[in-house]
Amino acid sequence: MKWLRTLYASVLVNLLWASYACADTAVSFDSIEAAAKRSTDLSRQLLVMIFGDVVTDPLSTNATMVGQLFFIFNGIVFALAVIWFLMISLKHITKAGHTGKVFGSGATPMAVVTTVAGFLFLVPTVSGWSLAQLVFLWAVSVMGIGSANLMTDKIADLMQSGYSLVMQPVAPQTVSSARAIYEMNLCMYATNAELSSMYGQYGKSDTPLMAIKSVTDGFEITNGSASCGSARLPASSKNSMTGWLFSPDVNTDAIESAQRNAMNQMQNTLSQNASAFVTALLNKQKNGSGAIPDAETAIQQAAHTYEDTINKVVNAQGNGNELATAMTAQLKKSGWLSLGAWYQTFATANQKVSDAVTLKPVIGGQSSLGDIGVRGTLSDVMTAYRAQLQNSTYTPPLGTQTAKDTQPTNSDDPLSYLISFTNKPMLYITNAIATANIGSNQVNSDQMNPLLKMKAIGDYTLVTTEVIYTSFTAARIVAETASDSIILNIASVGAGSYAKNTVLALSGLVYFLLLILLSVGFSLSIYLPLIPLIFWLAAAANWFVSVLVGATGGSLWAATHIGTEEEKGSRSAYGYIFLIDAQIRPMLMVLGFAFASLVIVALGTLLNMLFGPAIVNVQANSITGIVSLIGLLMIYSRICTTTVSRVFALQVTMPDYVISWLGGREAASILGGMAESAKSMFAGFSRGLQHAPGVKLNSNKSSSGEDGIS
Repeated sequence: MKWLRTLYASVLVNLLWASYACADTAVSFDSIEAAAKRSTDLSRQLLVMIFGDVVTDPLSTNATMVGQLFFIFNGIVFALAVIWFLMISLKHITKAGHTGKVFGSGATPMAVVTTVAGFLFLVPTVSGWSLAQLVFLWAVSVMGIGSANLMTDKIADLMQSGYSLVMQPVAPQTVSSARAIYEMNLCMYATNAELSSMYGQYGKSDTPLMAIKSVTDGFEITNGSASCGSARLPASSKNSMTGWLFSPDVNTDAIESAQRNAMNQMQNTLSQNASAFVTALLNKQKNGSGAIPDAETAIQQAAHTYEDTINKVVNAQGNGNELATAMTAQLKKSGWLSLGAWYQTFATANQKVSDAVTLKPVIGGQSSLGDIGVRGTLSDVMTAYRAQLQNSTYTPPLGTQTAKDTQPTNSDDPLSYLISFTNKPMLYITNAIATANIGSNQVNSDQMNPLLKMKAIGDYTLVTTEVIYTSFTAARIVAETASDSIILNIASVGAGSYAKNTVLALSGLVYFLLLILLSVGFSLSIYLPLIPLIFWLAAAANWFVSVLVGATGGSLWAATHIGTEEEKGSRSAYGYIFLIDAQIRPMLMVLGFAFASLVIVALGTLLNMLFGPAIVNVQANSITGIVSLIGLLMIYSRICTTTVSRVFALQVTMPDYVISWLGGREAASILGGMAESAKSMFAGFSRGLQHAPGVKLNSNKSSSGEDGIS
């Protein structure tokens, strides 16, 4: 059974390696080594700082403090290993003499090989390190760092190429344009198919075939009399990219060229798909078999490609990718360990801007005038097309917007009707405030990132608090100054004193509320955006602990190979788990960062979609007015902040979860409470509210001899 498991594992590893090599031939040991040996890599510099030159040159003879300590440690472990070997050798000799066999049950000549190798890898070198420790350190510094750098470089290259963190929805306007172009081509191919069939049977008539004709800034599908439709580029606006009223002219040639190329690409793609649709339908009508391609999938993909092309050029034209470019350069310079500091740029890179939607083609519909010749096949094609749209298997990404009615009715959309302003105005206002698109530049998308949204709310809260504090303080100064002036008091008939007393009476409550807002603003604007970095540092600390434990235990791992097989059992397996841990933990940290960034958007979008139905159920028959609005918004904010803090812990937990599949590997988290510690600092700030001016707290301390009950 053991050999069967070994054979199965070997075949599986070979298959995975072969498929991986075929998928990306650029990944090889040379590329991993080159990515690991960058002199500017932060993780490599960190290892050199701690361990010395043995990180870059395992055979280095330069003495370091750690090396000298390991020399003593390895010497002691070597002596203990010799004693252990003598004991088990004496036991083995006695047993062999009794049984008459050198290799008893379960023992093979491999025990001699592992014992010799164990002693060789246990002997300290000139630098103080044993060979087992140097092997472990090599695995960390080359395989671990190199593989993580390759993955990080791939992320940077994808961002630079225009990829976004999540698949962004296509704007309904762009989909409508793509659908209209697809239908134009259906009209052309259906009409031409029927005319060609008739001309082949009865001879050619005066009605020409439909053809694509170029017009100014676009194209038109026509036969000279009737038209299947047209598509043109929108009017050029020299100042549309700036947003200033009297801005200078901007060179939009690159944008116009991208528009033209994107529209031509959309037309070519949809024309081919429409031709395949008509051909498949006619064959199915003739032969009774065959599959018709999905029209909705072709339309959505063409619209997605169009928006991505325009968005990339618009971002470049408006310098929208400066941070993305800086992130790419920094990641390739500093390596994978710097990824945790770039979350916001990572999350917002290549988001679609409004110009990518407004630059959609201008569509002209099918003309009812003119001589089209025939309509039978076109009618069949459009009937099959509309029937397929109702049963399309295309699944859009979460957060895709659809066309909305101006006034929802009970029969059209029950949920929209229940939360409508005319039916339940307070729930409508609550849902509108909670799910408002704040902190994101995305357009025509219901995707929501809780971290970016709460960050924006925190910024607004801090600015609002500062303005209110300044205004109220100024009003207090004016009121006190006016009340102290005899002339102003006489002129205002004592109004200055009333104003002063009013301001002083309200000052305690106002300052109390302002300090609360200030505490909330600090937490949302400063603490929350740093959560990805905090958990990234905690994950980095776990990685470094694994390196330290593995480097120290390397000598003990070598010692576990000394002795007969039945003596050492599976004790060496723990060392192999640590060796694999050292090579894949950096990659798992990068994956954890990426997955956390994806999950946070998915959960935020899901929260926005479910919040409306939830408050409809909670407040079905309740009438609590403004109190319920504040309470529901507080719960929404707490859900967002808790989601952020829990999801980004994936950077710490995911490597441990994955590595635990290898066997018993205890996780070492020395900075597990860092996030809570940082949070407690802001909580401590909020506890200072009791010292707010004008706020008096009752003391419950009882005097001596009293029971404290009054």
